[in-house]
Amino acid sequence: MSRAQDRELAPLTLSGVPRASLMPAEVALRKREAVRRRGLISIVVLAVLVVAGAIVAATLYAANAEARLAAERAVTEQLLGEQLSYQEVLEVRGQLADILAQRQAVTEREVLWRTIAEPYLAILAADGTLEAATITTAAIADPVLLRQDPLRVLPTATMVLTLNTAGLPAPYSWLRSFETLPAYGDAALDSIVLQADGTYMTTVTVNLSSEALSGRLTDEAANG
Repeated sequence: MSRAQDRELAPLTLSGVPRASLMPAEVALRKREAVRRRGLISIVVLAVLVVAGAIVAATLYAANAEARLAAERAVTEQLLGEQLSYQEVLEVRGQLADILAQRQAVTEREVLWRTIAEPYLAILAADGTLEAATITTAAIADPVLLRQDPLRVLPTATMVLTLNTAGLPAPYSWLRSFETLPAYGDAALDSIVLQADGTYMTTVTVNLSSEALSGRLTDEAANG
């Protein structure tokens, strides 16, 4: 439609109060600008309030976390202090455990030779003179002496005894007598050598079982 047709179709006002705006357009523009500035200021103020609230909340949370950390640190320091107060006791207990372990290592292969060897030597002394005695005990690091014969008992200790007799010895009777003695494991005849003076030098090996061990530490531990 053309503007002329629009005017023709517009309603015709027959009467009314005439209105006219005498205010300059610049004044209306300034009002609109003022309203817009107030809106922008309100938005900025609201944003500042939100940011300030977030900062306050973060500060309170950090303060609370720091307070909890300080409390936990205080508890830790208290526990460390209590542990230090018992440190001397722990050190004494550790030293005592070390002493007992060393003592056990030393005595676990201990043999009371005077008590164990006397019955064996008495049997030999009845027939001749003891010329030499070599005693070997299993080392602490080794459970038993190495076996050379699979049919022989693994010994805890070994005695190699050399006896001088005036006449031909009877070593097998000695070996049978040894079987009745405490801590006997097994025995063997090593050699019989005729000496220049007509005497005989006989060597026998006696292996002792674990019954030869003194067991002093075990007995003390059992008694308490």
